[in-house]
Amino acid sequence: MSSSPKGGGGPKRGGTSTPPNPEPPVDRAFLRHQLQILAWVRVGLGAFSGFLAGFLPFGNPGQPPFSANSYADIYFAVFIYIGSYYLAKYGLRIRMPYKDRNKLITQGIGGFIMIFLFVWILYSTFCFSVGGSCPHFSL
Repeated sequence: MSSSPKGGGGPKRGGTSTPPNPEPPVDRAFLRHQLQILAWVRVGLGAFSGFLAGFLPFGNPGQPPFSANSYADIYFAVFIYIGSYYLAKYGLRIRMPYKDRNKLITQGIGGFIMIFLFVWILYSTFCFSVGGSCPHFSL
């Protein structure tokens, strides 16, 4: 029986332990370093995709050697960016805590977009302004 007037003074079941944490502890400095690497990889991929989007002719075969279809170029960059997510998740093996799971998507997106646009516009402007300076490539 219970010795307290309100009752329930017996031994407690389950103890005072907290439930186990499903995630292992994360080294925040190492994670920040990996995210910086991911951001710079995406900047490099932005430059690469900007060049390829200008170089590859995504238009009709009768068009000039540079791409005149800007929607296809932007779709190309979006597919490269989606590929960079899988590169980060499986290639670089960046393990994020559950609360920070969106950082793999958003880290470096601004740099990717700005460098893509810069290189794509620079390459396209060069092809438009200097006739015959861009190589002919047909798919």
